[in-house]
Amino acid sequence: MADLYITNVFAEYRRDWANSLSKAGYRICYYMQGDVPVRYILGKAFLKDPVALLEQERPAHVIVPEFSGIALQMALLRKRFGIKVVSMCDDSLDMVEGNDFTGFHRLARRLLPGRLDGIIVHGKSIGNWYRDRYGIGNLLMPIMNDERRIRPELERVLPLAREIRPTEKPIVAFVGRLVGLKNIPTLIRAFEPLKERAQLVIVGDGPEREALESLAPDAVFTGMRSGDDLLAWYDLIDILVLPSTQEAYGAVVGEALMAGAKVVVSRKAGACDLVRVGENGYIVDPDDAGEMTSCISRLLDTVETGRGLSLRENLHPYRFVDRVNAVIDGIRSL
Repeated sequence: MADLYITNVFAEYRRDWANSLSKAGYRICYYMQGDVPVRYILGKAFLKDPVALLEQERPAHVIVPEFSGIALQMALLRKRFGIKVVSMCDDSLDMVEGNDFTGFHRLARRLLPGRLDGIIVHGKSIGNWYRDRYGIGNLLMPIMNDERRIRPELERVLPLAREIRPTEKPIVAFVGRLVGLKNIPTLIRAFEPLKERAQLVIVGDGPEREALESLAPDAVFTGMRSGDDLLAWYDLIDILVLPSTQEAYGAVVGEALMAGAKVVVSRKAGACDLVRVGENGYIVDPDDAGEMTSCISRLLDTVETGRGLSLRENLHPYRFVDRVNAVIDGIRSL
């Protein structure tokens, strides 16, 4: 008998979360990798035989993909099998206030919360919204790495960071896919008055790259980076800016904070809940380049030009093990 965590595919930013659930006795089922058979209806995944899965595993608790076909199946079977069903939830407050990615997600949000035992949210603001709207209990688990694993890795790659450092100036950076929703042209406009004080670095790749390179000829474009290369850039970044006009969360914000960078985050990104205004960063209107300039400038005032590269203070407001333990204990107490 094992509790179940059903999810689509392994993602590096959920690695520590999945490993922690596994250690707590959950069977991890990646349905896109064939761990459990599914069928697709209108592009949505449904378990081929949810009854057989529950009869085989006899779980007490099942964590399901957010507001999905699989979540609906488990919700309909929860009384029959006496299980507690908890849904992951990647919503940002901006999404529930009318900026959803899909109509299906909006419909599922109306139908499912009352049929679940709980949801796992990434921020306090969205958790409060679900509590006030649906009266559903929620458990806070930001998308984040385990600092006990990642912080030694950040220290290990410091020699690589020194090798690739493009300038002694402070570095203002974007990390992510170069697509329209990321709103990078607004960051480029916001950075223009500050280019004598800092270096703009764009870490990532995507269909907008050529156009962005034309807009920002003085910026450093690194292309897509992963593994040690990406960690080294986090050691180098002084201020990370996430200016997205639509963003369910924004895992890069937590990654940058854990490396000691400060952040300027769009109020439309779920990760803005990680910002302690004036301490580790600022929250901005993604359409207001002037506000973005002002916030970046204030943070630049706190950065030393030509700073020595060493492992900086962890600016993430949460500790991984505390949140994981709280969520696991919370599910068990349902």
